[in-house]
Amino acid sequence: MKIEYIQEYLAVAETKNYSVAAKSLYISQPTLSRHIKAMESELGYPLVSTSSHGVALTEFGKAAVRPFRKMLKDYQTVLEQGRQFANQVTGALTLGLLYYAIDEYFADFLTYFKEKYPKVELICRSYLPQKLFDDLNSGVVDIATLFYSEQEPPSEIYCQKIARISMIAVLGTDNPLCTKSEVTFEELSDYPLIELNDDAYSRQMTESILRANKVKFQKTLLADNIEMVPMTVRMTGGIHITGKSCQRQNASSMVYKPVQCESPYTLLGFCCMADNTDALVRLFLDEAQRYYSG
Repeated sequence: MKIEYIQEYLAVAETKNYSVAAKSLYISQPTLSRHIKAMESELGYPLVSTSSHGVALTEFGKAAVRPFRKMLKDYQTVLEQGRQFANQVTGALTLGLLYYAIDEYFADFLTYFKEKYPKVELICRSYLPQKLFDDLNSGVVDIATLFYSEQEPPSEIYCQKIARISMIAVLGTDNPLCTKSEVTFEELSDYPLIELNDDAYSRQMTESILRANKVKFQKTLLADNIEMVPMTVRMTGGIHITGKSCQRQNASSMVYKPVQCESPYTLLGFCCMADNTDALVRLFLDEAQRYYSG
């Protein structure tokens, strides 16, 4: 049962008037009535009765007032204990963030965490995937935001999922597939696959997705880095497969098409080394789990 519903019922119990209670709670009368009915349905007994004479509490409703008030008081006590705990948590965390996903996926949560734990210092660094993976392994960062395979998660890393990311194909504007609203791996496999020479981590991710979909490209080419992908696509007529969030790079000479397949997802998560037992790291990941699952 939602704590807000209990607060609303106590307002009705005090005022004996839906309109007055709703006004004091800054909600509409129909909303308040709906919430009370939801409570009654969950409890299995009516709390209030209405008639031309107004609103009255049932005998069950009268008996419920005292325990509801205690529940509300206990809840406020827990909140205060939580605030005191949060103010006692101190330390610093170094976070490695994929630069092209910061605004969309991480910024709001980091603001939330900092407001809840004001004495924890968050040191944020922007990365590309391979360097971020290397720095996580070497301990330069405590927590990394990495893509990982839904089919083959890395065994040495613990990942707390943030989101599922669909895949897109990066095509040249003259590619015949540009006329389609979405493309399949089978269609894409007729063209050279362009991967990143400086990013073994991303290559492994792509290869995992291709294995999961039982697709094999006849030819693979390497672009020196992500900035060289558009030029390599134009020069070779190849295609590049990546997560949808990378579309924010949005090269004007490229076309981005959703990939339609049985398993077109990678996962994005906050990751730490599996053997990391740092209490502050685990607190951060627990907060991320609650925030993103809510």
